[in-house]
Amino acid sequence: MTVRCDSAAESERLRCWAAGSGLKLTHIVLARGRMPSQPMVTLAGSPSYAAESARAREVAARLRADGFVPVRVKIESSPWAPEVPREPCRTGGDERYFEHHVKLLLDADTDLDALAARVVPHGAHLSWNARRVRGDGHGSEIDGTGGRHERFVTQRCRGVDAEGAGRLLELLLAELYGFEVADVEREFVLHDSDLSVDDGWIEETGARVSHGARVEQMPRAAEEVLG
Repeated sequence: MTVRCDSAAESERLRCWAAGSGLKLTHIVLARGRMPSQPMVTLAGSPSYAAESARAREVAARLRADGFVPVRVKIESSPWAPEVPREPCRTGGDERYFEHHVKLLLDADTDLDALAARVVPHGAHLSWNARRVRGDGHGSEIDGTGGRHERFVTQRCRGVDAEGAGRLLELLLAELYGFEVADVEREFVLHDSDLSVDDGWIEETGARVSHGARVEQMPRAAEEVLG
């Protein structure tokens, strides 16, 4: 659940609220877009989509009652959950999609613009966790000491089934060959209440795959990479 925080004080208030509610707070920063700063309260452990939906409504109501502004609710599952359709989710009104998160451990001098240019044709872009600090002292952002840092590559796939989404992920990972991959997470988004929160971040015009068909990728030269 993404919550709008327009100041550091509001972000700190949300941190205290989440801690007092026993909920996880993550602060994701997008590399670009309409709303790059995205504090998120995470709910987990519900046995079904219906139960998670009800819980999300309850938490959103509590947030509003305490003066916060929740702007988006995403309900996610593994790509193999029973709620995930076997057939491809068609575009044109179907809000559901597959989403992949590839965590990279990068050197301090990594050219992030060049990295973004490599992943944009795959329907992906960069983000990082503003609150995460690695156990070895390396933060999500470069800390000025020459240390390594984390970036996430997030990919969205529409109009495919789980197998097709997996093939698109393989193409993305092949593009990232040579980078140190710390983790890969696959998800299926069952509900996204406001995708426009991410406007200007991911261009979903890259690689495409049809159900049961060979993967084809749009030439990179046909993509306009924004700075």
